[in-house]
Amino acid sequence: MLKTVKHRSFLVRGAALALTLACMTGCGDDEPTPTPTPDAGTQADAGTTPDSGTDPTPDAGTGPLDSDIAVVRFNEDGTHDTTFGAGGVTHVDFGTGRDGTRDSLWDVRVDATDRIVLFGNKRADGTRADTDRVVARLTATGALDTTFGSAQTPNGFSVLNLSNLNDGMRYGFIQPDGKIMTSGYTSMPTGVGAQAANRIVLQRLNDDGKADETFGWKGVVTSAPFQAQSETNPEWGMAEAYAAGMQSNGSYVTTGYGRSASSGTVDLVSFRYTATGALDPTWGTGGAVVLDLAGDNDRGRNMVVLNDDRVLHVGSGTPSAQNIQALLLMQTPDGQPDTTFAPEGYKTYGFERPEQAFFGVAKSADGNWAAAVGYRAGGSGNADGILAIIPTGGTGTEVVKATPISATEDDRFWSVTFDSQNRIYAAGFVTEGGDNQMVVARFTTDGNLDPTFGTSGIAKINVATAATEEAARGIAIQTDGKIVIGGPVEKQ
Repeated sequence: MLKTVKHRSFLVRGAALALTLACMTGCGDDEPTPTPTPDAGTQADAGTTPDSGTDPTPDAGTGPLDSDIAVVRFNEDGTHDTTFGAGGVTHVDFGTGRDGTRDSLWDVRVDATDRIVLFGNKRADGTRADTDRVVARLTATGALDTTFGSAQTPNGFSVLNLSNLNDGMRYGFIQPDGKIMTSGYTSMPTGVGAQAANRIVLQRLNDDGKADETFGWKGVVTSAPFQAQSETNPEWGMAEAYAAGMQSNGSYVTTGYGRSASSGTVDLVSFRYTATGALDPTWGTGGAVVLDLAGDNDRGRNMVVLNDDRVLHVGSGTPSAQNIQALLLMQTPDGQPDTTFAPEGYKTYGFERPEQAFFGVAKSADGNWAAAVGYRAGGSGNADGILAIIPTGGTGTEVVKATPISATEDDRFWSVTFDSQNRIYAAGFVTEGGDNQMVVARFTTDGNLDPTFGTSGIAKINVATAATEEAARGIAIQTDGKIVIGGPVEKQ
């Protein structure tokens, strides 16, 4: 059910933000990542433990003391491309882990010249206990691009410190003009007693890794759409932006979750911002889209703007108690429910488990298809990848299915992309004998594995042997058809 919630916008500027932008584009090799508090519930690692609908963080918890980001490339046929990086793998060290917090990666993109852009977090410098946002760039062949970063010391990294607060980088994308947009959230004081609440944080960089000062304040917008509703109720709600996408007029649409109250369950929430970072009051109803299925937790995990400016959100919804289902929400270009997709604009899918969710979504270049991937978990079975293929160009058949890589052990998909032939690539991990391995599966638009790729449609690589932390969190296709994946791996 879409519901109307009154909200106000709040763009933090100047000294109120105290951005500490001195380290916005430099500081690459220092320290790694704690993750800010997401919403309600607990977090779990990116391995085999179901996460009860909350963040699948590879960077917090009781796992290895430190991790790096591994970037790997496959040839078009699914064989490992050993010409990439050092023997086929590039290890990127955002920083040194400490107190259970280490490097994380959420997204991988390639730009028009096939350079590889990584989006993640690291533990803050020195004795600080917070998290900084990291954007790193590699050359097309896997070397650190030292032309990217600050004007003073470009070293391949752009690092954002938000006033020594925990920053939760999530997904990012590269605009047609080469600018780089990142999305996420940060818990900030509200000014009401000791209360703090998550605010949406959007950051835009120029192609060279410097802050784009035409966006927000010094390239950053922090936004708290659910501020106090009245003087007698001064506490705020919260809002997060897991992902953002750009419409054809240059506006940015977000997806995530939040609530207008200071506590309680969360809803899928979406907002739109202008090209310069102002909250758009014409989006949805009164400037917000809030999806609440049945008074329980509903979450937007990722999104994509289709070629006709419709918006497809993916995540999880809870239509009934103890029943977390995978969720797709389609919106018209102005944020209304797209009733041509479903009567109320959304669909939920159960895969015979107590919990399932989509985390990755992509569209084909020709605009005819979209795909979503994620996992099913819980109950007596092991975790499995799931796949949805949605025709968006007027013809075709929707396919939604579980796609287990292993019949006896855990596997999950975190990310998805299309190649120029509309083949679908899903990336994640599979566990074999307690050892997690990165995995890529290639599907045709009928939902079947492509037997010409890898082994029966599946390619695997074991970057960190005998490690529980290893997963492909992002995937992108270079112009020559080669497949780049990246994710956190245990430092060995």
